[in-house]
Parts: sequence; C-alpha cells; structure tokens
Amino acid sequence: MNRYIKAMEIGLANEENGITYFDLVYQLHGTPDKVFAMEAEQTFFIWFLKNFSAMNMLYSRGASQNISYFFREFLRGNSKGSTYHKKNVDPHLYGHLNQKWFLNGEASKQYLDFQELQQSVKSANSARNWAIISIIVALFAIGISAYSVISSPNLPYDVNIIEDKTRTDELQKENNQLKEELFKAEMMVKVLEETNKQL
Repeated sequence: MNRYIKAMEIGLANEENGITYFDLVYQLHGTPDKVFAMEAEQTFFIWFLKNFSAMNMLYSRGASQNISYFFREFLRGNSKGSTYHKKNVDPHLYGHLNQKWFLNGEASKQYLDFQELQQSVKSANSARNWAIISIIVALFAIGISAYSVISSPNLPYDVNIIEDKTRTDELQKENNQLKEELFKAEMMVKVLEETNKQL
C-alpha cells in the first residue's frame, strides 16, 4: 500500500488521541529502525506538514521551507549516528515533532474518497465478472437452441396410420358364426312348420 494512504489510515485511526510524527513513521514501516532514504523522508515530511496539524504549532504554514531546511539538517545529523531520530541533534524540532498530531479534515476526506474508490473498483470488477458469466451462459443457451433446431426433423412429417386388423377379423368371424346359427335356426323353424302342417 502507498505510504501516504497508509499514513492517512493511521492518522484517521488515531484521530481521537493523535500520533507523533515519529510514531507515525515507525508504524508505517513496522520498525523504529531507519528505513527511509533521506530524500524520501524529506518528501514525506513536507506532505506530513500539509496534512497533519498539532495543537502547539511552533512553525506557521508559511514557514514550511524553514522547517524543511531544519528537518533536512536534523536528518543529516541523524544519518551520522547509530540511532534514528535522535533528540540531541535538534531538541526544539524533535519536541515539535514528538507532540500529538492530528489528520486534517481535507486529508481525512481524501482517505475516505480513496476508500470509496477502492470499493467502487471492487464492485465494478465483480459486476464485470458476473457480466462475463452471463454472456457465456447466454452463448451456451444460443448454441443449444441452434443445435436443437438443426437436429429436429423437417416438416411436413410423414404419418403412416397402421390399422389394427385383429379386432376386425374377430368381429368378422363372430358375424359368420351368428349367420350360421341363424341359418340353422331358420331351417329348424321351417321343419317345424312343415311338421305342424302335416299334422
């Protein structure tokens, strides 16, 4: 993460009690050992003065060039020693930076805007991923429907009606049996009539 964004995050986390310049730098790097190059810390210090305020401002905002010069000399004096940010190089500047500093409102707003931007980027990436998945599903559905159209039979369909002749054959056979029985019955009636006439 960018050191300036992280510094704003640390400043916002300590907005109630404040934080010293030195504690901020140590929290940025996770160690009280020297990790900044002199030029990098000089640049960070100028940014710090613009974005943090202290209750007891010994230097006015217009005097940032003067304090930058004194800070550079402070860093030069510290670069020769075995410890980082020694008080005895410039006790006055050391005391000024060792007081509690608070993140300015404008810097807080910038940090919150950055957080919102990060959230927007995450949301946009998520939306893009879901859109890609939706497009893939839609293409798959189009492919399936195209395949089903191609593989379906062509119109008009040929329809062959197959009649069940077994029932018809059974009815015909039954009909023939009834005719025979009827014929026999008629014959018997005739024989009976003739016998009755003769009597």
